[in-house]
Amino acid sequence: MAAPLAKRVLVIGARGELGTLTTRAFEGAGWEVRPGSRRPRSGEVRVDVDQAESAAAIADGDELVVNTVPHRGLLVERAVLERGGVAINVSGLPAAAGRALRAAAGGARGTVLMNAGLVPGVSNLVAAELLRAHPHADELEIVLTLSAAARRGPAAVQLIRRGLTTVSRHRTVSVSLPEPFGERECVGFAETDAGWLGGIAEGRLIRVYICLAEPEAHALLLTQNRSGRVSRLPKSPIGWRRPVSGARPDDEPVAHWVAAKFRGRVIEARTLECHGHYLHAAHATVVFAEALLARPQPAGCLDPEELLTLSDLEAPLLAAGIAIVSRGQGTRTSGDAYDRANADN
Repeated sequence: MAAPLAKRVLVIGARGELGTLTTRAFEGAGWEVRPGSRRPRSGEVRVDVDQAESAAAIADGDELVVNTVPHRGLLVERAVLERGGVAINVSGLPAAAGRALRAAAGGARGTVLMNAGLVPGVSNLVAAELLRAHPHADELEIVLTLSAAARRGPAAVQLIRRGLTTVSRHRTVSVSLPEPFGERECVGFAETDAGWLGGIAEGRLIRVYICLAEPEAHALLLTQNRSGRVSRLPKSPIGWRRPVSGARPDDEPVAHWVAAKFRGRVIEARTLECHGHYLHAAHATVVFAEALLARPQPAGCLDPEELLTLSDLEAPLLAAGIAIVSRGQGTRTSGDAYDRANADN
């Protein structure tokens, strides 16, 4: 179907942490923005992602819909697929939700782009580029860097905790990240989820890890993991952060690592570097939106790597403050304890 006719966007969840930054990013890029909320204030549109009729009412072929609210039912996206239009989901839902939507997208009239933020999103394009360059790779390794002190809403906290506490002990990997992280032993994340990477994985092993920026918080995470008590991790290292006087959305250092590996050794790795994960997830969403605006889209549920390549977006991403940096460091995996502890699970 054709791209939206004008730079008009409805941002759902516009009062949340990510939604607020996404609204500002689109406004800063010259888009006409309609903020959407469950309990709208003056100038906002009512959108309740729990109600099918509310979701269906916002489907509009002349307006892009950006959903920042995690909702497993994906009622907004289903409405767009059925009625027409274009939607981008940046809520970071578990991969199973996207697979279910894709399975129900037969005969779709509209286009839904899932996982079109920073991670997942830009990370998918980096992974696809690495696999095109190294088709013999048998593993993709992803390290998510997070700040324990960064502002995040309850939904993000729930996502992080779910990924960390589904098993009692995670495998670990040592990775040489750029400063301020440095050489770190990173902890496995969301092993029970098949991951956000779709067809580009092609049966390869996908391993995701997490690294907290603050040494004290990361040391606590490692201690809990080594003792097999990570499922009882206290809330404080990854809790909901209320607004702090003087805090800025670009204070958080970010250096997400994506590597293609063969037989346990890194072939090539790149990092996504910026300051402020949520801030640059919002900017990445604008980059994805403008790329969609410039071309017709096939109907159905798609992931970023099915429509776009890293070369398509690398220049506008850099202009938005997101650098893709080539890395050549190797890694040393220490996953034996995880394998033994979870062999019977």
